[in-house]
Amino acid sequence: MVEKKYTSGEIASAAGLTIRAVQHYDNIGLLPSSGRTESGRRYYTQDDLIRIEQIVLYKSLDFSLGQIKEQLLIKPNKNELMEMFKNQRLLLLQKMEHLHTSFATIGIMSDMIEAGKEPPFPILLRFLNSLPGDDIFSKATQMMTEEQRKMLSEHFQDIEPIQIFYHKWKEILIEATVLYYDGTLPDSITAQDMAKRWWETILSFTGGNMELIKQLSELHLENQMMEKNEEIMDTASMFLESAFEIYASQNDLYPNASENHRKGKEE
Repeated sequence: MVEKKYTSGEIASAAGLTIRAVQHYDNIGLLPSSGRTESGRRYYTQDDLIRIEQIVLYKSLDFSLGQIKEQLLIKPNKNELMEMFKNQRLLLLQKMEHLHTSFATIGIMSDMIEAGKEPPFPILLRFLNSLPGDDIFSKATQMMTEEQRKMLSEHFQDIEPIQIFYHKWKEILIEATVLYYDGTLPDSITAQDMAKRWWETILSFTGGNMELIKQLSELHLENQMMEKNEEIMDTASMFLESAFEIYASQNDLYPNASENHRKGKEE
């Protein structure tokens, strides 16, 4: 079977690049062509498409050309290809977390201004500056004990529900920080609504399994979110905990719900 050959124009069109960019990548050894036609024109093969996929993806993640060159796999086998895609997915998840944090923070700022309040800009800017480094998905396996991996593995098969849970949970922590610095009391209507949404988020993900809730609490996800600003996360967690304890007692929740939440924070 004759291997299909692609021209510089076809490669450029497929990757959303200019022909000049493709030629430049060839000249610097980033994407050398597989050969030349009789007329002297560059041509590329299926293996080159795998290489250009890597270039385009890493470029979208703001890697320099030098960094991309270090990452490139040349003619990877099946196992190497699967590992490459796994690593690329983790990089994309980190980028998505960056965008989600910015989106959530700006939304909270807008809501406060619409309500006639002054957003605590210094605190919110620290969220924008610190949380983009959040790479919870790539660190998940290192964070868990063997017991936690066994307990949580069946719930972590599909990335979509994990993301939904983590995004809602993160949004509530940002909100808890804002409410605290705005002087809102844990027993206020606003804080109690936040506690209600937090509990509903937990229940939606765990199905009310108290042992699973305990294991999630012991992961201390907030410590992974802002490693350089632990005091902000401590403040948010304490405020949320205070609001939730009030909510739990007022709504006759499972008697160990509040205790499990607090116990996980203390350990």
